[in-house]
Amino acid sequence: MGAASLVYLMLSWESLAEVERIAWILAVGISAHVFEENTFPGGFFYQNNIGFGSEEPTVYPQNRLTNMITNLGAETIFVVLALNAQHLGAVAVTVAVFFGIELANHTRQGVMMHKKLKAAGKRTIYGPGELTSLLILFPNAVWGVAWLLQNPFEWTQVLAGLGICVGIAVCLILIPFGINVRVKSQRFAFTDIGYYRKFVASCQSSQSESGRRF
Repeated sequence: MGAASLVYLMLSWESLAEVERIAWILAVGISAHVFEENTFPGGFFYQNNIGFGSEEPTVYPQNRLTNMITNLGAETIFVVLALNAQHLGAVAVTVAVFFGIELANHTRQGVMMHKKLKAAGKRTIYGPGELTSLLILFPNAVWGVAWLLQNPFEWTQVLAGLGICVGIAVCLILIPFGINVRVKSQRFAFTDIGYYRKFVASCQSSQSESGRRF
C-alpha cells in the first residue's frame, strides 16, 4: 500500500492540490515508518513494550497480531483520507499534523533505551522509527501547520481530524494492547528484537561473565 501510494504521489504530484500532497505523504510516510519499526532495523516493539512496563517485552502488550491491526488499519485509513483529501481539507491535514508527534514519542523512548543500554554499548538515542519520524512525518506535520495557517477552515474540521486520531489510538492501539495484556499471547509473540539484538546479547554476555567471576 505504501509503495502504491508513493508511485501515485510521484506520478500525480503536479496535478495534486497541496492538501492532497500532505495526505499522500502521510500515507507513504507511515508505511516507511512501519518498515523502519518492524523490518529494518526492526525491534520497535521491544522498546515500546518496555516503555509500557512489560516483563515480557517480546510478548505484550504489542505483538505481531496487534501490529497487524494497528499498522494495516491505520494505513488503510490514511489512504482513504488521501483519496478524499481535497474534499476533506483540514480534516486530512489535521491528521497529518497530529502524527508529527511520532518524533517526540520516539525521541522520548530513544532516551529511555539509551539509559538502559548505555552500559551495553548504545551510544545514541536512536530507536527504530526515529529516522522516518524526523525526515518524513515531522516535516509533513510542519507543512500541515503552515497549510492551516494559510487557508480558511472550520474548527469542526479540525475536531473531526482529531477525532479520527483518537479513534485510531483507542481502537487500533489501546484496545488491542489492553486485550493482549490480559491474554499475553505466546502464539503471536515476536521472535526477533531487531536493532536491539546486539545490545541485549552484550548485556547477557556481561551478566554471564560476572556470574563466572563470582
